[in-house]
Amino acid sequence: MNKSSLRKLLNYAGSIIALFSVIFVVHRIAEYWKRVPDDTFTFKFLLLILVLACVYGAANIILASAWRMLLLGLHQSISHRVATRIYGLTQLAKYVPGNIFQFAGRQLLTMSYGFSGKAVAKSTVLELLLLIVSGATFIFWMLPLLFPEFNFIYGFSLFTFAIMALVFGFEMQGKRNLTKIMTKYFLFLFISGGVFFSVLYSIVDNWAVAPTFILPLIGAYVISWLAGLITPGSPAGVGIREFILLLLLKPFFAEIDIILAVVLSRFITIVGDCFFYLFSLSLK
Repeated sequence: MNKSSLRKLLNYAGSIIALFSVIFVVHRIAEYWKRVPDDTFTFKFLLLILVLACVYGAANIILASAWRMLLLGLHQSISHRVATRIYGLTQLAKYVPGNIFQFAGRQLLTMSYGFSGKAVAKSTVLELLLLIVSGATFIFWMLPLLFPEFNFIYGFSLFTFAIMALVFGFEMQGKRNLTKIMTKYFLFLFISGGVFFSVLYSIVDNWAVAPTFILPLIGAYVISWLAGLITPGSPAGVGIREFILLLLLKPFFAEIDIILAVVLSRFITIVGDCFFYLFSLSLK
């Protein structure tokens, strides 16, 4: 089999994975939609959902940009357009049970463009490691939820110290590009947590939480996201993320509000991923 035929085969295989991903996502949207009470969707709230879905979808471009930087560091000259297209077309596959198909699809599509399969595999491993490290630092934001005496200032100070230690370590090893990549991951995770906070804030009727409680809530979301990421076989962390958020936030909010916020935020992220997919599809 010559290189041209191999590339076509890889492209078809990646496209099939993407197609199955779309089918699973449509199923997920229908499933989550049924769980939301009918009186929830006022025009104002629907508009908020649309805006947040657009914000989350656009935030995926940050992930694609970080992945491109990883490939560039592995001597793979890939353009912004191609990296975004490949990343967006395969990202929906994370909803397929198994939690590996987004990586498999990305591997196949990238190789179909003629890039090194070994380098792509390395970029995937690096991406996962850096995402895990980035997400783990948010535990310092979350600590006030577990220990009330551990206030916001202490948590944020420890978070800042951890970031400085990571940056110093990268600089000592001459890996300045990793600092830029992790900055992108921090920004993406912060936006994701901000989406969840916005949904929760719009649902709770009598909001009596101090402004200093906002970052711990975002931290709780990121940690629950991280738990879903590292759990084998859980598509996009389904079930894991919801369980941890309910466990962490139950002392502070009504259970029905937490469940509704979790379901709606999950719905928003799925729609946002669909928006990113359509945007990537338009990048010829």
